[in-house]
Amino acid sequence: MVDGAGAQTAYNRMRPPMLHRAIPVVCSLLACAMLGSMSVVPLAAADRSPDKPAAPKNIDATPPLVPIPNARVTKTGLLIGGQPTPEQLKAIHQAGYRLVVTLRTDAEPGDEGEQAAVERMGMKYVSIPVAGAKGLTEDNARALDKALGEVDVLPAVVHCATGERVSALLGLKAFVVDRLSASAAIDLARSLGMKRLEAALRERISEICKSDKSRNCQDAP
Repeated sequence: MVDGAGAQTAYNRMRPPMLHRAIPVVCSLLACAMLGSMSVVPLAAADRSPDKPAAPKNIDATPPLVPIPNARVTKTGLLIGGQPTPEQLKAIHQAGYRLVVTLRTDAEPGDEGEQAAVERMGMKYVSIPVAGAKGLTEDNARALDKALGEVDVLPAVVHCATGERVSALLGLKAFVVDRLSASAAIDLARSLGMKRLEAALRERISEICKSDKSRNCQDAP
């Protein structure tokens, strides 16, 4: 049998090893906690990486109500793209659109009966023939602005065969009517899908700048 003093001595001898074993455990836990908190920083930084592509600033992230070819919805609410099918014209009407603007010429096949169908459903129909690069004119840009600026015509659909002429003419309209800078107008057209007509748009803006120095041409191509 161990007396009180002996028990205390035995207890004291047992304490150091127990503390010795506990210290590494505590330190390990603290180290893990510190490492865990430090790992958050690189992940957050990766999410904010400047190399991460941003969404086009002129395009609405909302999916188009009617998926016409190459459909895009602009920040101003326009549905732009290629030639709608007869079924898509019905869907356009059912979605609440009030105006259909076509940039196709009379010589182009594939849109037979569109005007009659649009007007029969109670929507307004406007034709602004844009014959490729030659159709990128100030007159056509102003005609598009006039069509979109009338009372009770929005929301509206603007289309050609593929959407290429729509994006280019909206870029020219931005420069001619809305007085955006040359580079801003070209960037807008790009964000709306322009590819093949970029050189033609640049050339037309350059021609306008040479003939009218009052334009916003400081950064003209």
